[in-house]
Amino acid sequence: MDNLAQIFTQQDELIAPVGAYQNEYEAIKALHSLSGEKRQRFQNLTRKLLGDLDQPHDRKAIAERSRMWRNKGNSLFRSSAKEFGPDAEAERVLGACRLYTKAVLVAEDVEDELCLAFANRGIALQEYGYYQEAYDDCANALEFGYPRRLQHKVIIRQAHCAAKLKRTEQLAEHIACLEKMQLNERFRQQLEDLKENLEMLRGQSSSEKSVEEQEKNHPIQEIVCQSGSRGRYMIAKEALPQGKIIFREQATCFVPLEQRLICQQCACSLMCAPIPCPKCRQRVVYCSRECRERHKSIHRFECIAYRKDLLKMIGVSHLALRMVLSYMPSMLQQLQECASSAEMWSTLMTLTTGADKEDEQTPQYLQSLRMISHLDKAPQAELVYHMLCANLLQVYLKECTDFFDQFQPLSASLEDWHLIVAALILRSAGQLLVNGHVGDALLPVNLEANEFGLLQSEMWQKPRHLQLGQLHNLSQTEPLTAINLPHLSICNHACAPCIRTKFDGCTAVCYSAVDIEAGDEIFNCYTMDYKKSMLRQRSRPLQEVYKFECSCAKCTRTDPDQDYLKFHRYRCENESCLREFVPEPLPHQTNLNWWLQSPDAAEASVCCPVCKETQVFAWYNDFMCLIDSCGEAKARRELYKAFDGVDKYLLGHHILKRKLAEALIEPCFAEMDEGCVLDDVDYENLTRIVETQLEGTAAQSGGNSMEYISQMTYLWDLWALSKCKRSEQQLQEMKGKLEYLAAEHREIFENYYNDFIEQQCK
Repeated sequence: MDNLAQIFTQQDELIAPVGAYQNEYEAIKALHSLSGEKRQRFQNLTRKLLGDLDQPHDRKAIAERSRMWRNKGNSLFRSSAKEFGPDAEAERVLGACRLYTKAVLVAEDVEDELCLAFANRGIALQEYGYYQEAYDDCANALEFGYPRRLQHKVIIRQAHCAAKLKRTEQLAEHIACLEKMQLNERFRQQLEDLKENLEMLRGQSSSEKSVEEQEKNHPIQEIVCQSGSRGRYMIAKEALPQGKIIFREQATCFVPLEQRLICQQCACSLMCAPIPCPKCRQRVVYCSRECRERHKSIHRFECIAYRKDLLKMIGVSHLALRMVLSYMPSMLQQLQECASSAEMWSTLMTLTTGADKEDEQTPQYLQSLRMISHLDKAPQAELVYHMLCANLLQVYLKECTDFFDQFQPLSASLEDWHLIVAALILRSAGQLLVNGHVGDALLPVNLEANEFGLLQSEMWQKPRHLQLGQLHNLSQTEPLTAINLPHLSICNHACAPCIRTKFDGCTAVCYSAVDIEAGDEIFNCYTMDYKKSMLRQRSRPLQEVYKFECSCAKCTRTDPDQDYLKFHRYRCENESCLREFVPEPLPHQTNLNWWLQSPDAAEASVCCPVCKETQVFAWYNDFMCLIDSCGEAKARRELYKAFDGVDKYLLGHHILKRKLAEALIEPCFAEMDEGCVLDDVDYENLTRIVETQLEGTAAQSGGNSMEYISQMTYLWDLWALSKCKRSEQQLQEMKGKLEYLAAEHREIFENYYNDFIEQQCK
């Protein structure tokens, strides 16, 4: 990052002030129009940066590290069941998978080690029951050069996995391959068994094949265009009850956030057998060979950038690059006859018209081209930064990939294409600054960025089935993807949104959060909503990023903070006062969460407006002091009593009460994970506290929010342990909330419900 900043600073000194901003094309053209000496210096600085990012590659050291992890995996996998016991088989097998995965990742492009790591992981995956992943690993081992004399072992494992997956065509192919090999008696017998299995599978009735019902939806929303500042917006074509799916949008383009190792094709976040690109230095993985194959057309141009660790330096411009790579084949059809960059840009801008005819079926590249940008309102330094990022990526594509080879036969010169590609990257970056979205997901608690959820052996009893009492360890909500959703971006902002968006991999599903009447506008919320923020807090990013002042009903009423303040109601500690009040925000305050401030600032920040007495919050300090001792039964009893006592001072669904509940619940469950035995009194109190927390979360964030579902995991664990009462209505209401989970998580929650909660009801 320091190197990038230094180069950009030197390049900035070569650029004349941009002046009045016209468009992305003219901005990039100004860089390409520098005088001879300056232009040469400018280009040399870019090439120097790309060269300096090259990293050493010690194949011998890489091979040794991979071999070390594989040997550790072998030792663990070969351990006898007696060493672990029948209840700890997951620890042995998944533990070995975890070590083999490290061997796969660190092997990089040393194929002699990579193929062995894949093969060994495939054995462990097959034993645990991850047959599809084991099948893929066998194919990976063969692809990367598994020794020919041993290939029959890998192919026969593939055949066994194909049989388990009931894939007769693949099974028949593997049997045919094995029949041509010289096999010993043991493998010959396995081959005969596989043949019998194949005949049995072929004999199964075709009526058993599932029929997938396709939804036949008609659009229930439409896009309206107006000239002037109003622009485009979305309205309901018919009345939409709360909870109705308004639309689904499949994203063509997303990138992982914070270097998270998720599938680069489908955004799967729970993996047991990640398949890395061997040349990307452990920075790109896929959940399957199918996803790796589908992403090749994009990754071929990003691979070297990942190897150089370039993409993490450029922020939103990475997603902008991916948009250009993804949409270029579609745009090329419109641009191939153009003779110059000016003509290409004019053609593209013509495509941005016709927005009044846009709907969900409009190609995503066209929807994206039509998104608004506020680069014309950006400060000079910000604009120059994005210009330099676009130029850097264009030079990278030119110097490090064959991306521009596709334009050789076309009418325009390569120099014209260099200019237009940089301009498109800049345009996409500007659009994403005000239209980009962040997709979230549930992950195992405290999962490291380079770890994988399905390999945490302490959590699982079998594939995608959690152990009893472990659902709360799959409750950490994390932002995972920066994602381009041009259809969703049409929704204007309101601090009281009428939609709730679920992210299911790289698909956004938008539900109505309230009842919406026919003809009503459909609003999204770009910042924290009116219940979670004061006006001064939420208005700042709207002004700084989105360049407007909110005029929604919640912001323009007489008291715009009234709904936020409902969650900050106190009773005065002064026994001679005891009046209810909400704190008066100081001029510099953007929120009333004093417990997140320093102790001195906290005491000075809350004062009763009636008696003018500063609140001491001794009860808060006493409560927090007890938390460290929650492993002791006596301390837990005092905590339960103290939690009930805060009702005297924290009124209604006070946000601090929910924070105190969280501060109590999480360490108590951590103690249970460590083997601490709780009694019925503990379970009764914990159930009551979790339910109180959920009521408050539903009031402020909604009963179908990710915050609610995350906290709900603790209640489900208590139900599974049969330590609390629940009604049939409660069960059905909670199970219904799984609709708002991504498919990969919903399967796990449903398995947990069926394994433990439903069983307790019988």
